[in-house]
Amino acid sequence: MNDKTDKTEKWVITTATPEVTLGQDRAAEVTFTITNQSRRTGRPGIDFHTGQDTDASWFSVEEYPRPKPGATAPLVVKINVPQDAPAGRYEFQARLTPPLALGAQRDAELSDAPEETSVLSRRVAVVVPAPPTPEKKPFPWWIVVAAALAVLVIGVITWVVWPDGEQPPAAPQASASATPEASASAAPVELVAVPKLIGLPPNDAKAALAKAGFVAGTIQYGWDNSRGPGAVTRQSLPGGATAAKGSTVDLGVSAAAAKPVISQPVTNSSVPPGRMPNVLWTQPDSWPVRWLITVQIERCTRSAFGEVCQPTPPVSSQIATAREFTPAMPTLNYATVNNVRDNGWVIVNVQVLDDYGTGTEAGSVRVYLEH
Repeated sequence: MNDKTDKTEKWVITTATPEVTLGQDRAAEVTFTITNQSRRTGRPGIDFHTGQDTDASWFSVEEYPRPKPGATAPLVVKINVPQDAPAGRYEFQARLTPPLALGAQRDAELSDAPEETSVLSRRVAVVVPAPPTPEKKPFPWWIVVAAALAVLVIGVITWVVWPDGEQPPAAPQASASATPEASASAAPVELVAVPKLIGLPPNDAKAALAKAGFVAGTIQYGWDNSRGPGAVTRQSLPGGATAAKGSTVDLGVSAAAAKPVISQPVTNSSVPPGRMPNVLWTQPDSWPVRWLITVQIERCTRSAFGEVCQPTPPVSSQIATAREFTPAMPTLNYATVNNVRDNGWVIVNVQVLDDYGTGTEAGSVRVYLEH
């Protein structure tokens, strides 16, 4: 397989925004970039893959782009979090489903899992602030002052009316105003400096957070050519800033993975009519949990110099979460039309996906679909 063709002939959705902090209106916008590296024009489907406690209804798109082949287009995602949602940190990913050709669309409609043809953006964190503390109303001291003046006036009148010390008729006693007790104020929040973690191994970063009074949160793995594997490349709270002691700090860690080694089927083997092979592979690395499965067709073009057969761009893309997967059956055109035909050979590619949806070098196998 030509690596260059594999990495460019597809749809890609990216964003430069890893985190957005909402204001008290709990609304914001995040701009994604859609790149059409296929040869087909159409409007891709957009929906959202959300993390725990995140509601997909918080995210919406008003204008759907239709980038031409080789072009990019912006996608604006509006965020509106209800006021009754708890404050905290939420995560979501934009999911793009490429527009399908007529034959592929028919296959997708019959598929039990059409979402497996989609591609995901990187995760975006949405920080929802706590509602503002209601302003405490001052104690109405004027009531106490008015009561004291009333007592003073009664005393003066009593002294004027009964100057010889005669006892006045018993008058109802004015109830003493209770002096408000000082409410116990909440303990002040202790602010401490966030340690600088970029470049540290994950275990050293966790130890530094614990020593400073912070909690290590989610670890996301992603490719980073500027650093070797196993180094912290991102922290959700920047190093050197101050934050409340006990806060959670999420980490991004650089990762490397060997390409998958396909053990089944054997390359250049054949598959009975109407079936696709069940693909098995091994992965030397322990951390990968998602793989991108793509299928290419060998297409032959006839000319005066003979017939040349080459793989097409991927005709399907699916996500696997185990090291075994049966791809969807592609539509092959065996009849020669305009000197072009499909020869029955297909190439299945398996790539590791990092936590941001970026693929690595693919392992490939070539099989013949009997018909």
